Amino acid sequence: MSATLCRSSVLPFRLAAIASIILTSASAIAAESADAQKTATSTQPVVVTATRTAQPLNQAASSISVLTQKDAEEIQPITFAELLLDIPNVDMDAFNSVMNNHISIRGSGDHQITFLIDGMRQDNQSSGGNRPTGIFIDSELLKQIEVKRGGGSALYGNGGIGGTIAVETKDAADFLRDSDKDFGATLKAGYVSDNLEWQKSAYIYGRTELWDVVAGVTRRDSGAATSSETGHRSTANVDNDSTSVFAKATLSPLPEHLLQLAYFYDIAHNDRLFQSGGFDKYRYEQHRVSGKWEFEKNDWINLKTALQFAQSEFLFDNEIVDLSKDKFNSFSGNMQNTSYFSAFGSHELTFGGDFSKTSQNGKQMSLSGWVPDGTRPDSDGFDGGLFIEDQYAFNDYLSIVPVLRWSYFKRESNNSHPSLSDSKVTPGVTLRLTPMDSLLFWGSVNTGYRPPILDEMYYAAVYPMWGITTAIVVPNPDLKPEKSVNYEVGASALFADLAAEGDELSVKAAAFYDDIKDYITVNSEPLAGDPSTLVHQPVNYGHVVNKGFELSGSYALGNFRANASYGYLHSEDKETGERIKSNTPQSANLRLSYKFNEFSLEPWYRVHWAKGGEFMDQYGKYQADNYATHDIGVTWTPPRTGFVRLQAGLAVTNVTNEKYSAFSGQSYTSWGFARGFRAWLSAQF
Repeated sequence: MSATLCRSSVLPFRLAAIASIILTSASAIAAESADAQKTATSTQPVVVTATRTAQPLNQAASSISVLTQKDAEEIQPITFAELLLDIPNVDMDAFNSVMNNHISIRGSGDHQITFLIDGMRQDNQSSGGNRPTGIFIDSELLKQIEVKRGGGSALYGNGGIGGTIAVETKDAADFLRDSDKDFGATLKAGYVSDNLEWQKSAYIYGRTELWDVVAGVTRRDSGAATSSETGHRSTANVDNDSTSVFAKATLSPLPEHLLQLAYFYDIAHNDRLFQSGGFDKYRYEQHRVSGKWEFEKNDWINLKTALQFAQSEFLFDNEIVDLSKDKFNSFSGNMQNTSYFSAFGSHELTFGGDFSKTSQNGKQMSLSGWVPDGTRPDSDGFDGGLFIEDQYAFNDYLSIVPVLRWSYFKRESNNSHPSLSDSKVTPGVTLRLTPMDSLLFWGSVNTGYRPPILDEMYYAAVYPMWGITTAIVVPNPDLKPEKSVNYEVGASALFADLAAEGDELSVKAAAFYDDIKDYITVNSEPLAGDPSTLVHQPVNYGHVVNKGFELSGSYALGNFRANASYGYLHSEDKETGERIKSNTPQSANLRLSYKFNEFSLEPWYRVHWAKGGEFMDQYGKYQADNYATHDIGVTWTPPRTGFVRLQAGLAVTNVTNEKYSAFSGQSYTSWGFARGFRAWLSAQF
């Protein structure tokens, strides 16, 4: 074993030891002093994914991690998914591809994750059968990201047996958060050496007592990327770009009413030119319009309702096949009401429903124009359901949260494939114990249900490259819905004034066991007689279990901040007893920062460690090594000078030029970036 791997393998145990010490110290302090039972003065973010209602992060009886716009500004991410790497048991690959990221949570792939933008499910997942991140959004728009690890379909509908990723976009108030102005504009430019990316954005915004309006555009242009496999930049002729347009208006005509209308437009191109003269061209375009109305009348009426229409188009072209495109439309909505009342304790009763109508079709370019492509038939889907949840507190120490959902789905196409429909009731329950204001224990059992998506049932394709067929996608209209049961126990603690006055310690630990029947995955095997061609087909595994545990903690004292996390994951095919070799078995993260007020500078350091493992492709079995990547950087946030406020950031990523490849729930790994630097500068007027 190399010296690098030896050093890397020590990191998770050090971080786990730190987390254990923090947990032990917190418990001892709580036991020794009743004063520790006071509620910590906290900057804890507010989250909604645990119960569909707002609550502080430390009071959420679920495994939730939160990322803020500061996190996005610090690292200058190339893709949205890149921000998720510091979360335990979350993997991603395709580091430099905005169109084909793959995200995995606790061993479940991105097709088993529910994606939300401003509370709306994102069902426009079709990308030529490849299914990108499931959430095509530029990181410049992000105010907060909630990542809920652990499944269950009761709150957000069919799917989500692996977890939920919820994104909240910025308002004018977020751009003006450190200003006494009511109107402004921001210009920003950034550069990433990893893939030669230039990023430019411009936003205007304003607020009054009634209105909050923001609009803007972000443009990214990039080329060939460096690879940690070789330490050098690819020689391929690569030309990638993406443009994101965003507008959102929020109106509060009366204190109890809130109206909001938002529009998103995204377009991306990924082009590659090979030395042989061949080429690949991908194009993805998407429109999304959403609106919501919130009405708070009294303890009984707290209504939220929303609608969204989304349309996307994916095109593929190369020198071998004719130009093809896939169109996808979705219309969805949800409504819920929360009532607060007392009856043998206090109740927070939330009930409602949601629906999603989807359709897609494939076309091929011919001499006479676009014609239907029989390999990708017109298909339609419908998902809907009703749910009810009661956060019932018996007293200040004990509460129970039962939840129940009825779901229905239907899938059909215009060819000979059979249609599929079914309904399912998915219950769940969470028990909360709070012996003191700053300490929470919980245990939960939640059931999940995920019908196959249209791509999995009906999509077929033959993918050529370099004059030969390299991949064949075969549909499977006989897929059965996935059924899951998620068991979880955990504890969280939040304390203030421990080591010094004004400090704050937050820790969380959870153990989980996800039992999934009829697990849907893509089976990839060499074509008979041609090992260079892979045949991909969605299939049902009989029985899969994902189990493990997670530790996380943060500490703040004055201008010093520290965050650490550790995740362990074991995925197993229960029918064969074999470990599923497509997930990261262990990972750990540590981040340290300190702000020097007199210089307006905040340097930071971050390390990400991951344990390697075995994976397999058509050529055999391979071993991915353990690795640790180190990043350093600094942000500069001086006070406003005159009419302009400048901010800047600089980072060096993979400082040691570590060679590494990452898992993401796929049957292969993806090489990460070699050493690089990132810089950005913004001006607010």
